[in-house]
Amino acid sequence: MMDEALPTEAVSIKNAVFDILLKGSRVIGPQTDNLWTGIGVERRSVDAIEREEEEIDYHYILLWGNRPTIAERAYKTGRFKRVVKPPHTLSLGCAGRLPAVRALTSYEVTACVINTKAAQNLVEEMECKDSFPLHEHLGVEDQPLAHLITLAALEVENGGASGKLYRDSIEQALISRFLAVARAEVKHSPDVSALPKHALKRILDRLQSEFDRNFTLSDLAHDCGYSRSHFLKMFQMATGKTPFEYLRDVRLEEARRALVESDETIVSIALRVGFSSHSHLSRLFSQKYGLAPSSYRRR
Repeated sequence: MMDEALPTEAVSIKNAVFDILLKGSRVIGPQTDNLWTGIGVERRSVDAIEREEEEIDYHYILLWGNRPTIAERAYKTGRFKRVVKPPHTLSLGCAGRLPAVRALTSYEVTACVINTKAAQNLVEEMECKDSFPLHEHLGVEDQPLAHLITLAALEVENGGASGKLYRDSIEQALISRFLAVARAEVKHSPDVSALPKHALKRILDRLQSEFDRNFTLSDLAHDCGYSRSHFLKMFQMATGKTPFEYLRDVRLEEARRALVESDETIVSIALRVGFSSHSHLSRLFSQKYGLAPSSYRRR
C-alpha cells in the first residue's frame, strides 16, 4: 500500500518557497516533497545571482556544500556586508523577512523548509509552558541537525523507500532539533573585516610569483603586520580560501599550464611548482580537474 501524499496545493506551496529562498536555483536530483507533511527538503544548485528582500512563510535551514560560499547580505536595507559560509555549516532562518543577498560565487546547498504550524504543534506536544523566541543563526556547526537533513535528503533521493514511519521520525527529530538550535541566543563575536585591498594585493602577488616557496603563516602575517590568527581570518574573509588553499590552487594552475604548454616531465613539474612528489601533485590535480596529469596532457 502506497503512502498517502499531501494535497497538490500543499506541495506547490513548498516548491514555491524554495524558489523564493534560493532565487534562480535548479533542483539537483529527485523532487518528491509529497513524502513529507511538515517539512520540505531539496538539493539545489545556485548561480551567482542577486535576490531582493522577500517575505517567507516558512522557517528554513541551509546546509552549505563542499566549497566556501561567498555573498553580500543586507543586514540593514540597502547596506550590505560580505559573508563567507564555510563548507558543511548551517544557516537557520525564521519565517518573516528574508534579507536581500548578492551571491558572489555559485554554490550547492541542501535546503530544508519547515511549516510554522508543524513547528508550533511540536512545541505544544512538548508541553512547553512558555513560548520562546527563535533566532537566526548563520554559518553554525551542529552535527545532529546536519545529519538529520542529510538523512531526509537521502530519503527523497530514494523515493521514500524507508516508509512513512521512518519519515515521520526523521521529520519530528529534525523540527525538534531546529527548535533547540534556533531558540539559543546568538553569541556575537567581534567583527572581522576583510584584509585591506593593498595588503591583499601584496600577499596575492607574492603567492603567485613565489609559488614554489615553502611559506609559513607567520611569514605572510608578518608581511601585513597582523597576528597569525587575525591574518588568517581576514584573508579568508577577503578570498573565501585559506592562504594554504589559495597557494595550492596557484600551484595547480601553474602545473596545468605546464602540462599543456611544455614537454616537461610530470615529476619535474611537481617539484618545480612546490609539490613534494609526483603522487602529491596527481592526487590534488585529479581532485580539482577530474583527470590525472598524464590523462589531462593527452586529451
